[in-house]
Amino acid sequence: MKTQRVPFGQTSPHKKNAVFLAIYVDAISPWKYFKDDMQHFKCPALIMIDRWDGRMGFPGGTVNEGETLLEALVREIKEEIGITIKPEKVHPIASHENRIVTHFYGLKVLEAEFLHIYYHILNNFSRSILLHAYEEGDNSHFMSEITGIKIVPLLQHENKGINRFIENAFAGATREDLLVLLKEIFGIEI
Repeated sequence: MKTQRVPFGQTSPHKKNAVFLAIYVDAISPWKYFKDDMQHFKCPALIMIDRWDGRMGFPGGTVNEGETLLEALVREIKEEIGITIKPEKVHPIASHENRIVTHFYGLKVLEAEFLHIYYHILNNFSRSILLHAYEEGDNSHFMSEITGIKIVPLLQHENKGINRFIENAFAGATREDLLVLLKEIFGIEI
């Protein structure tokens, strides 16, 4: 079965449902400390994760029985990247169906919030690595499911940037979700 877009929030009683979150910013200065004209350039950006299986994705996961989509999203984001999100701050972006039904949400933040969230995730990731090293463990999914975190600047530049990034290996419907985000939220056509 080919991945297809379905109405947002449409669940299937015969398939697992999963929720994912794009944390994004409309404008960030990723090259702020360069010594040329690039230091003044701003572009949209988002946070993505590196998964244990070598593919990239957005933080999130499977909806448990009896959970609403938003309850599952709050739980999964806390488990996967160690932050607590407020359901009223997220917005629906797209749902896709293949072997499971995925529901993709967005969380738009300001540049300072974006960087704070990113560094908070990095701090949680570092803490988890240390706890694993000393065999103390923790309740996060760092190391077991997530092997890295990245900021992805959303710009096209001379056959570089997001138009090349989209060629990477992505988990599940991540590529489809990313293309919808680019087109419908940022007006970027790939």
